Amino acid sequence: MAECTCNIAANFPGLQGLNLGIISVSLRSSQNISVMNDGLKLLGAATGDLSITAYAPLNTGEELACPGRAGVSFEWDQRIACDDVVGSSYGMPIYGTGQSNLTVYFIARAKDKAYKEGDVTSQISMTNYNSYETFSASAASGPFTMYLKTMHHDGYNFSYTGSPLPINKNNGRNPTRISWLADILPAGSKLYLSNFTWEYTPVGVPTVSYSFIFSYSA
Repeated sequence: MAECTCNIAANFPGLQGLNLGIISVSLRSSQNISVMNDGLKLLGAATGDLSITAYAPLNTGEELACPGRAGVSFEWDQRIACDDVVGSSYGMPIYGTGQSNLTVYFIARAKDKAYKEGDVTSQISMTNYNSYETFSASAASGPFTMYLKTMHHDGYNFSYTGSPLPINKNNGRNPTRISWLADILPAGSKLYLSNFTWEYTPVGVPTVSYSFIFSYSA
C-alpha cells in the first residue's frame, strides 16, 4: 500500500474551492519517542509546525509607491504536564499502558516584537518605539543601478486586518482558530502563531506568510 498521495495542488482536500489566495501550505508533526536499552518505549509530547503563504490584496483604491515589508513574532514557552499521564515511569508514559500522550501547554513569554519598513498597507498598524534609516545599494550590475533608502520602525501591539487571516495581539496570548484548517490538522490541535510577515514589491500583489506551532493528542 502506497504511503503517499500525489495530486495537483488545486485538488488538495480541505482547501479546494476556497477563494483565499493560498500559495502554499506545509505541515509537519512528530511525537517524541525514546527507546531504552531494555526495549521500553517512552512516548513524549506530540507537536508540529504549520506554514501558510498567500496573496494579500491591498484595500480598494490603495496604492503603494515603494517596496515594503512588515512582520511580527510571538515567543512561547512549552511546558509539559507530566502528572496528566496514567501508567507512567519517571514522568514519561510507558508504551501499551495508560495514556500514550502528554499534554503540552504553550505559555506567552512577552509582548510581540514587530517591525515595518518602507511603504506598508493601511491594513497594518503597530505601536512604534524606535525608528532609523536603512538602505540597499549595489553596483554589481553597473554604476547606474538604482539604490533604495527606507525608514525602519520597530514596535509592538501589531495588527493586520487583511486576508486570508487577520491577526492582532490576542494571537500572542491564546490559540488561533482557523475553521478551514479543521480537516487538515491532527484532531484536537491547538495552533499558536509564532511568526507573520507581509511583503510588497511594486507593481505586484503583496504576499503574507504565517508560521504556527501546535500540539495534539497522538
